[in-house]
Amino acid sequence: MNKIFEHFIEDLEIEYEHHPRLIIFSCIVLFYILVLIQSYFALPRNPLTVFLDTWEMLLFIIPMSLIVLRLGVRNLPVFGIIYFILGFSVASLKFPNFIKAEYETISFLVAIWFIGDWFNYRKFKKSLLSELLKGNYYLAIGLFLSTVVLGSIVEFLNAPIRLWWYRWPFPSIEIFGIPIFLAAFGWFPWIFPMFVFFYPFAIKKPKKL
Repeated sequence: MNKIFEHFIEDLEIEYEHHPRLIIFSCIVLFYILVLIQSYFALPRNPLTVFLDTWEMLLFIIPMSLIVLRLGVRNLPVFGIIYFILGFSVASLKFPNFIKAEYETISFLVAIWFIGDWFNYRKFKKSLLSELLKGNYYLAIGLFLSTVVLGSIVEFLNAPIRLWWYRWPFPSIEIFGIPIFLAAFGWFPWIFPMFVFFYPFAIKKPKKL
């Protein structure tokens, strides 16, 4: 079993290095499929209702897919500004009213990530997204594992004391009152903007004395 797992990881690493855009796009699509499936099992209902409960995720998934497959880092400011306007409009004007208020925070976080990542690319010729699109497997797996592990630990530690809580836009499977999907993936919108600010420190060479 260990050898099978090791071979799988090695093959995944090779595939990611050679086809990073396709792998990232596949992960984005798989993410949305998991959203739909877990939402259905949390509250069984007809497929159309499941889609209507979760369709707002496509506001982030479709542009991200276009950026990964075709547009690249140079177009991040355009989408960043759009997400900032969307977040501000939903938060303060309640417009458009067909988008759930829970997505205002995600819009702001994605806007910070996109604009910050673009700034890093312009200044350092490198950024989180540009490195991921170049096939930096270790950065990809590091971001994934650190985000999932950190999110799961923090959310389950918060469960008994409830220092904070969330408005969740669609049904989610829960354990001990914590939406499993949130614990596993809910910290991605928070971690990426934070890494954007720390990324320059990771790649900037110290001055020679």
